[in-house]
Amino acid sequence: MVEKKNYNYNLDDIGLYDEAEEMEKMMNSLKEEGEMLGEKKGIKKGAKEREKSIAKSMLAKKMDIPLISDITGLSEAQIARLM
Repeated sequence: MVEKKNYNYNLDDIGLYDEAEEMEKMMNSLKEEGEMLGEKKGIKKGAKEREKSIAKSMLAKKMDIPLISDITGLSEAQIARLM
């Protein structure tokens, strides 16, 4: 005769797959990733604006465009458009 074992499981402990919960986790993760990317883009945009502002100040002081380009990292064409 085979002995029957009685197993008691708490469904919360065994971690049954909950599709809605997994989707929510994935959406939250994607939202966080999107926010980080947006923040990075904002930082890059702010840095570019700062470079342009510095270049404008240097142009006002009659500095040479190639020198401004070297210092700011902007191309000479970008600097020329600021004039």
